[in-house]
Amino acid sequence: MKKESKTKEAIVEAAFTLISMHGLQGTSLSMIAAKVGISKPAIYHYFPSKEHLIDHLFHLIFDEHHFSAYFPIDEYTKENFEKRLVADGLRYVEEYKNSSPALKVVHEFVLSAVCRPKYEEKLKAMMQHFLEGFDSLLSYGVELGVVSSQHTKGNAHILALVLDNVSNFMMLGVEMNVEETWELAVRHAMKGRK
Repeated sequence: MKKESKTKEAIVEAAFTLISMHGLQGTSLSMIAAKVGISKPAIYHYFPSKEHLIDHLFHLIFDEHHFSAYFPIDEYTKENFEKRLVADGLRYVEEYKNSSPALKVVHEFVLSAVCRPKYEEKLKAMMQHFLEGFDSLLSYGVELGVVSSQHTKGNAHILALVLDNVSNFMMLGVEMNVEETWELAVRHAMKGRK
């Protein structure tokens, strides 16, 4: 059973690596099998088709990708709100920064969502969840008295957009001061400026 588990893990790792290099369309089961050192038919023991393997990768990446996993609102206080928001955002970015192939695979799924409605629905729901999550977090900050009540929803959306777009820059290798950018976005959002 251990060997089976290791082989499945190797297939998944090879798929991530190859998709990050060649895209979803450019990666074949034959390429994955060659990288793992098994025959193409052996992959079918673990995944009945390329589509099943891709679905498996999609769920590995996105099933645990929830706003509350990165920004646990119940851990925010009046005393730690700004520092916590900055730290949680940087931790989110750092997770992707340390996994460049995974980031490229994420973008492959985003790009392919137009052709695959099941991915599009899940990605839209996830994005909506982040928009609503930042809105709830800033609204909670208003209740605590540490966030301005002006333009809360718009500023929440700005935070979501900044966080999402930082990953685009990282994936393309564009150098930027992520820490300063995120800190400025957080300060701006907390002050409620238009």
